[in-house]
Amino acid sequence: MMNQLNLDAPTHLTEALRTNMSGGKTVEQLLAEASAHVPFVSMAELAERVNRNDLGLILLDVREKDAFAEGHIPGARHLPRGQLELRVNSELPDPTQRILVACEFGRISTLAAATLRELGYTKAAALDGGIKAWRESGLPMTTL
Repeated sequence: MMNQLNLDAPTHLTEALRTNMSGGKTVEQLLAEASAHVPFVSMAELAERVNRNDLGLILLDVREKDAFAEGHIPGARHLPRGQLELRVNSELPDPTQRILVACEFGRISTLAAATLRELGYTKAAALDGGIKAWRESGLPMTTL
């Protein structure tokens, strides 16, 4: 009977199967845990820093190269999330610096900030709302 319904597979079927089979965590669980330990910086605070032209921190954009090139927050440095652990020591040699991580929607940056904190960068935080919300608010963007 179910085969005759021609239903599409559930959106997160692969994740659900992996989680059920391995006892691993879902993405939502990872995000909830990261959010509980990562501080967030508001867009208003970052906008004020950008307007002063003095960030006072490292703004790390963890989106892919093409997205970064199309437009990013002024003063941002690019380090894709997929390369974070591999390049962190050369890109961020001082673990005492304040780091603000940004991504498109604020989810990947939350995970990246949590990873940085686990690696000893205790002042890592995530941008609340992400770059999409920043752009939609009409805040300044720059391109390469």
